[in-house]
Amino acid sequence: MMSSPFRASALLAMPCLAFALACNVAPTNDDLGPSPQDAGSDSAPANGGADSAIPTPVSLAFTPTDTLALAPKATHTLTIQTTPPGQFPIDFALLGSGSDNAPGDAVLDASQVESGADGTAQVTLTAPSSPTTFSVRASVGGKVATTLAVSVSALGYTKLRVLHAYAGHRPVLTWTATARAGTSCSKLVGTPPPDGDLSISESADLPLDIAKVPIGVELAVTLRAGHYIGGCTTLPPLSEGDGNQVLVTASDRPLNLAATSLDLSFGPTQPKPALIKLLSATTSLVTSALRGTAKSDNDALLDAMQAAAGATNTAAFSAARTGNTWSTVLTALWQPDSAARLTGPAERWMTAGITRFLAKDAFAGQLTALPGGGLLKLTTVADVPPASAGFPSTFQVSWSADSNDTVLLGTELDWLPSRLATALAMAPALLEFPAATSADSALSLSVDCAAVGSALTAHGSKAGSEAYPGCNEACASSLCTTAVSALWKKARDASGATTATLGVTATGMAHVGDQAEAVDLDGSWLGDLQVGDGTAPASGTLLGSSTK
Repeated sequence: MMSSPFRASALLAMPCLAFALACNVAPTNDDLGPSPQDAGSDSAPANGGADSAIPTPVSLAFTPTDTLALAPKATHTLTIQTTPPGQFPIDFALLGSGSDNAPGDAVLDASQVESGADGTAQVTLTAPSSPTTFSVRASVGGKVATTLAVSVSALGYTKLRVLHAYAGHRPVLTWTATARAGTSCSKLVGTPPPDGDLSISESADLPLDIAKVPIGVELAVTLRAGHYIGGCTTLPPLSEGDGNQVLVTASDRPLNLAATSLDLSFGPTQPKPALIKLLSATTSLVTSALRGTAKSDNDALLDAMQAAAGATNTAAFSAARTGNTWSTVLTALWQPDSAARLTGPAERWMTAGITRFLAKDAFAGQLTALPGGGLLKLTTVADVPPASAGFPSTFQVSWSADSNDTVLLGTELDWLPSRLATALAMAPALLEFPAATSADSALSLSVDCAAVGSALTAHGSKAGSEAYPGCNEACASSLCTTAVSALWKKARDASGATTATLGVTATGMAHVGDQAEAVDLDGSWLGDLQVGDGTAPASGTLLGSSTK
């Protein structure tokens, strides 16, 4: 019923997506790393990444893939391998990890190299003059890319164990720890902070050991689970030897409502007698509108048929109706339920429709973010299109979330009560008359307009051939069908300008996805339904699941 609290596969893939440390992937622009800010770095692949004619391999990989440790100003030849082997224009660039000096004055001897027939290409890297960490990116056409982490130190390197401290309730399958040299946590923004170039990802129960960390330089060490938990600790320069470790306290990223998109459903699943009474009042209103000012159902139908006959036939219809006592004819035809042959089925169907409205998913739609709030777009109301039920298609929503991932939201729904009542009648009507295509056509079949046309023609101005001059049996039957449709339309609009208003206040516990967006919601709601001068409490369950 509810979606997974997080996407395990996405979390397990995070080392490649976030750091791309020699992973053979085709990342998005975000995955390719931050735009270099310093001299000596290329800002984009030489070919712009937009030429579809550029041959593209399936993947790229540095060989070896391990973090490259260099002394300042040292040179090293980097080797890249394409899969499959072949000649491809490979672009190279230096990516800073976000600190002020990375990658400093590092230099590549070429920004583009064509691989040989065996799929290999080489470029020479000259390390910067100061200790730091950064990455080298190789890409083809901006479509396939990989990166290699580089650690520069004059004094040597060490292994750093990152310990995690997290007191929150969100589930964690994998922790990712990163390190960047020459900066501090105060210069990093966000929860979690952006990743450094040196990284390690492991299951939550395994140690996090970052290899080849430069010594003698300040470090910012980050820790995260996906992108929904994170923290950072600044370390003074490390020394060589075993035992280097740091404790990083991680905290929850605030629930990201701006990235949340949910399929939402709720309904009055705990109806009180006052609510049933208020809904039933609309059914009575619609039923009364069907009969109108007529004294009986048969008179209401005959009045509507006379109106459907048109002004030029009003006198002829009226004379035949009076002279042949058509009201009595219909009473005899509709026995034993002649008193409610028109209104009875309508009331029965609307009453049955109310039960569908009293369901946990009576209201179903999509909840998406707007600046400063949310937007609820209804898709169905008790399985009926909102427009047919007298609803606008969208409603403004106010929402907020606390530190425990509890979401509070509120909205106010409004609709035309008679439109909803008649729309809810359609499903029960079609169940009773499967050949019908709408509630009014089902009512025509219930009234039996074919029999009505036959009876009025048998007792017409020319018995057996005309109900009134110029209108045979088919004409009389058609008039009946048209009259029933007109009566149903009048009943559908019986509410006039009176609207029903349902105020909704809901709370629910959210589970978060990788970007701290809510991926499901489980809660309840309460509110008051107001129709005219009547009010009634309403409440029920509320469920949401990610649309992504």
